[in-house]
Amino acid sequence: YKYIRRTFVFSMAAAILFFAFFLLILQKLPPFSADILEVIVFGGALLGMGAGLIIRYGGCTDGTEILAILINRKTGFTVGQIVLFINIFIFALYGIIFHNWHIALRSLMTYFVAFKMIDIVIEGLNELKSVMIITNKPQDIREIITNKLGLGLTIIPSIGGFSGENKEILYLIIERLDISELKEIVLKEDPSALLTIQNLHEVAYGKHLLHSMKKKRKNIFF
Repeated sequence: YKYIRRTFVFSMAAAILFFAFFLLILQKLPPFSADILEVIVFGGALLGMGAGLIIRYGGCTDGTEILAILINRKTGFTVGQIVLFINIFIFALYGIIFHNWHIALRSLMTYFVAFKMIDIVIEGLNELKSVMIITNKPQDIREIITNKLGLGLTIIPSIGGFSGENKEILYLIIERLDISELKEIVLKEDPSALLTIQNLHEVAYGKHLLHSMKKKRKNIFF
């Protein structure tokens, strides 16, 4: 209530009540019999999808998720990574107390699948990537990117290491689903161009940029 927001507490309470309600209902159904690997993969995927949806829409179901949300705000680690890290200690403690490392390791494997699903659901498939383009045709490619893809970019002045010539590096942030189209149009215009692509865990922006993004979701201007 104090460190996150008031509505988070109400969403969390609703999520816990629904969790308890459906747990009560599902206990009356016959158990799912399958191979251990199938249980780990599908169980972990369902667990991650459920927890990810709850967190994405402003709630949680346990204390590790609250801690993960708070740590995520202060560090570059994702919620899924933090949940997995905390559960490593929980399952290790279980193995030490009950002397049963098989269950502990299976549970850890389940949470490894779950943490990937949590991050996919929270961040979405349209994750952002940063791209730097080194080309001999910066002006032509810049016009294609801004006009055809509708993306903004930044021009970084640079000097060639061997040639000593003045060059321009194009820098932009783009959604993952648009990467293939960007590579196609850039290499078609300049087959000798070099593109470096990196994953972005988080992008912070000011009010002016936020307004531009709301007007046209696909555009990210610099």
